[in-house]
Amino acid sequence: MDVQDVKSGQTTLAVIGFGSNLGQGQELIRSAWKCLATKEKLVPLTLSSLYATEAVGMTSPSLFTNGVGLVETTLGPYELLHCLLQVEAEHGRLRDPESVGYQDRFLDLDLLYFGDTVLNTAELIVPHPHIGSRLFVLAPLAEIAPRLQDPRTGQTVAAMYQQILLQIQQGKVGAQAISRMQ
Repeated sequence: MDVQDVKSGQTTLAVIGFGSNLGQGQELIRSAWKCLATKEKLVPLTLSSLYATEAVGMTSPSLFTNGVGLVETTLGPYELLHCLLQVEAEHGRLRDPESVGYQDRFLDLDLLYFGDTVLNTAELIVPHPHIGSRLFVLAPLAEIAPRLQDPRTGQTVAAMYQQILLQIQQGKVGAQAISRMQ
């Protein structure tokens, strides 16, 4: 990426969620993070710690490895989405178009935020619609960007993180086992 792009403010801060529950999750996520650095118009900034989590929204015998990364890009949101899908494919992700619901996967990359953009199309929804209900997203995101504000609600990540912890404690949301990995 050209230094002038950064200075002129023509870049967008995007937040990417990383997940894996097949294969060596930590290695796959770190490899995908490094792979993003080789893509044009994309600069990886910070990758959170990785977390071991139970499946949410699906049944699986395998634990997930999850993390969140911040990238700076001059790509548009759809271009970035296609870049993420390409990195998934390069790491063994096969999508079954006939399948319904979530599936076990080697690598899952979700575009969680794209600057202040709010989109709701058949191809892409940003901010990701489930951010506020997923501890496996909010814990690592609060670690690296606690003051980031959700463009839909205006809430900070830190506030959303505290809110889900309280909801879990009060039994309003099901328990979501999570632990930081070494």
